[in-house]
Amino acid sequence: MLNVRHVTNNQPFFAGVILLEEGNLVATLNMDGLPSALMKNPAWRVGGVGGGQKAGETIWECALREAHEELCTEVTLRTSQVTYFHDIDTGKITSITCDDPIAPFLLERQSNLFPYGPYRPGLPAGPYTYFGLFLAERTRAHMQPGDDVEALLHIPCERWSLLQNLPELEEVLRGGARLLERRPLPRSGRLWLPPHESMSTVAQLLVQHPELVRVS
Repeated sequence: MLNVRHVTNNQPFFAGVILLEEGNLVATLNMDGLPSALMKNPAWRVGGVGGGQKAGETIWECALREAHEELCTEVTLRTSQVTYFHDIDTGKITSITCDDPIAPFLLERQSNLFPYGPYRPGLPAGPYTYFGLFLAERTRAHMQPGDDVEALLHIPCERWSLLQNLPELEEVLRGGARLLERRPLPRSGRLWLPPHESMSTVAQLLVQHPELVRVS
């Protein structure tokens, strides 16, 4: 039995939401953190809806704030009947039980190289950084790219592998994905999926839970 509030209290964490729309997983496209080799041509980093904590936030408050900033809409968090714990250091994924009122679908943990230095001034430091991803649903009809998000990519979980190997945006759209753009993006641009992106783990696990995709 794990208590997420206890293990993340005054510890470094990131948080985000898992939003499923008509069976598609919502991911973000933005231009920050791209490898230098991709910055000369149109390219976007594929990421989840989420980000790092602010001082004084709980992991649930962080997830809700990040969803509002990146989706320009309100969401509610749903407790997950199954929680997976991913030890990024070892790559091991196990099913666990959480006693929090709203349990995450995925909780990840990674060792910090500098455990005594906070990610940003005013934030906690610790031996690990945690990543919590929560099932969510929209409470307002309208949604659009917000914050530094260039577009929202709606992609079937079983087609997530299309994002590997730097595909062109057009290739991914032909494969069944949909796009909600801030402004028109060139279809010849490349999509870069970071090797340790949490949403890759989420997509892999959701394929094992079609009941979650159908309900959402």
